Parts: sequence; C-alpha cells; structure tokens
Amino acid sequence: MTTIRWRRNLWGTWLAEFLALMGFAATSPLWAYYIQDLGVSGDAVARWSGLIISAPAMTMAVMGPIWGMLSDRYGRKLMVMRAMFGGAVLMGLVGFAKTVEHVLILRLLQGVFTGTVAAATTLVASTTPRERLGETLGKLQVAIFLGQFVGPSTGGFVADMLGYRATFLMTSGYLFLAGLLMLFVVQEDFKPVERTAQSESFVQRTRLEVTALLTGSMLGLVLGLRFVLRLGLQISSPLLPLVVQDMLPNSTFLSSAAGVLTTISGISSAIAAPIVGRWGDQHGARSPLMIATFVLAGAIGIQALATEYWMLLIAQVFVGLAVGGTLSIVSAYIGRCAPEGKAGAAYGLDTMATSLSNAIGPTVGGWLGATSLNLPFYVGCVVTAISGFAVSKLPKDDV
Repeated sequence: MTTIRWRRNLWGTWLAEFLALMGFAATSPLWAYYIQDLGVSGDAVARWSGLIISAPAMTMAVMGPIWGMLSDRYGRKLMVMRAMFGGAVLMGLVGFAKTVEHVLILRLLQGVFTGTVAAATTLVASTTPRERLGETLGKLQVAIFLGQFVGPSTGGFVADMLGYRATFLMTSGYLFLAGLLMLFVVQEDFKPVERTAQSESFVQRTRLEVTALLTGSMLGLVLGLRFVLRLGLQISSPLLPLVVQDMLPNSTFLSSAAGVLTTISGISSAIAAPIVGRWGDQHGARSPLMIATFVLAGAIGIQALATEYWMLLIAQVFVGLAVGGTLSIVSAYIGRCAPEGKAGAAYGLDTMATSLSNAIGPTVGGWLGATSLNLPFYVGCVVTAISGFAVSKLPKDDV
C-alpha cells in the first residue's frame, strides 16, 4: 500500500472513530441517572450501574479474539463496518428501553457486535510501517480521546435539555455516519496470509493460534499489563457520577457536571497520546510507560480524597494524561509483538484483555461503592500502582 493510501485510510478511520467514540462517550456519564429514571433506587443504583457499564465487556471478551481472527481472514475494513453499524442499531434500541433489564440485554449484545476501537486499531496498525506505530496509533488515540472530550459534554447537555433517551438516539446517528465514512472513504487492498490446508474446526484453530501468539513472546506480558492497568481505572469509573451527585446534591445540571469530568480527561488524553507515543518510538517505551502508570495511580488516589468538585477536575487532567500515554505505548507494543498477518488476532486478544478488565472492574467497583463511594478509588489506586512495577519486566528497547 502506498504512503498516500495508508495516510488516507488513517485519516478516514480517524474521523469515523472520532464520531463513534463521540457517540459512545455521550452516554458514559448518564448510566447511573438513566437507571434511576427507569425506576431503580437506593443501593441498587450502584450495583446496576456496575452491571450495565460492564455488560458489553463481558461478551466482548469472548468475541474480541474471534472477530480479530476473522479480520485476518476476511479483511479489517469489514470488521470496522460491522462494529459501527451494529452499534448504531443497538444504541438506538437502548433509547427505547422500558426497563433496566432491557438495557442490560442490549448492552450484552453491544459487546457481541461492536468493538470499534479494536477493529480500527487493527486496520491502521496493519497498514503502518512498524517504526511509525507508536506515533500513528497515538494519532488514532487522539480521535478516540477527542470523541471522549466532545461526547460527554454534548451528551450531558442533550440529556438535560431533551431527556436521556434523546442522547442514545444521537449516539445511534453518530455511529451510522461513522459506518458510512468507512464504507465510502477507506480503501483496503486486503490479502490474507496464505494458509496450509487444515482439518481442525474453527474452535481448534482459534485455540492453536492463541497458543502460538502467547508462547515465546512478550505479547502475554503486555496483554497482562493492559488488563491490570485498565482494571485499576475501571474499578473506580462507574462511581464518578455518583460522587458528583453526592458533592452537588442540589444541582439541576448533574449530567453536564459529570460529562465535564470525562471531557477534561479526554482533552488531556488527546494531548498526551501522540507525544508519548512518539517519545516511545524514538527513545524506548518502558520509561514513559512506567511514569504514566504511576501518574495514573496517583490521580485515582486523589479522587478518593477529593472533597470538592474542583479537586475532581484537577485529578481528571492527570488521569487523561496518563491514560493517553499508556494506551498509545501499549498499543504499539502489541503491534510490534504481532507476527506477520496476525495483527487482527493480536489486537483481538488485546480486546479480550481490555474487555475482561472492563467487565470485572465496574462490577467490583459497583459492589464496593455500595459500601463506600471512596473505597473503589483506593482499590483502583493500589491495583494501578502494582501494574507500574510490572512495567519493569518489559525490555528497555522495543520488541
């Protein structure tokens, strides 16, 4: 693929992913409030929030490697379109849900059919020179974080003005437009790696490919690190809107206040991702990854101690900077670990690791939050700090 082609695909995918993440992020501050609007109250709100937020990750953990391996066989663009259009349908249906159980079922299906970040990352990584992976994937992360920057504020505003259901319908529209961009702008000249004739079933081939990828390489350690890093963050994330509600009990703009926190995090992540990614490409990735990990642990800890809303705003700046740095570097590590023609499988395993943490973290956080709203932040701080020490096991130079 020519330089012009892969750059065009990068920016086409960039814009589509921006729209998709803007849509998904528009709903992120609203789940705890939408659940209450559907009739849930008391301590059950924290538990249902954890379940609703983690539900897509439960099914995505299973489907991620499968979609990744199918992308290696049938093309990466097709997988991105599947995630975009599938998300458009399901998020639109969430806007018509009548009970919290309906929302839970739709969120489980969301994990089966979506996964735009993994699909887009695989597409971009498979067409980018390896020596440019950190910088290029950092640029893609900017689209993700900018979407997370714009989405929560617009979603919170629309929810305050028009109601929660209008926000989910808006998200559906964003995802549909993103799918059309992938269809008409991105061009993929996909040629799968030739495979010898195999008599095994799909399940057996999947197991063999996963074993081959994780054996004798750094990929297993990198994926384990991805899991623990994400787990520390996700243990505390479902409780942030409830902390805002506790700090601002009389506010009529709770959705907007919660959305601003995610917006602040998205801005700082968008700034950090390409800068730290380029730093890792040029000078080695281990040191900046370790610094970012400990900054993230400290920022989560600050939120546990916060007594005023402005303290949460400051903490979210550092959360965003750290998350932007860790995501771009770990994504580049995975791309460099992936054998030729197996980028989809490698990023599919990354989806599984991320999804497992996204499933476990909010569920654990929801149960801890039913006891104390601060407890999940303390636990998340400790878990993230532990992962910082695990970074020292990575090689100083790129793999």
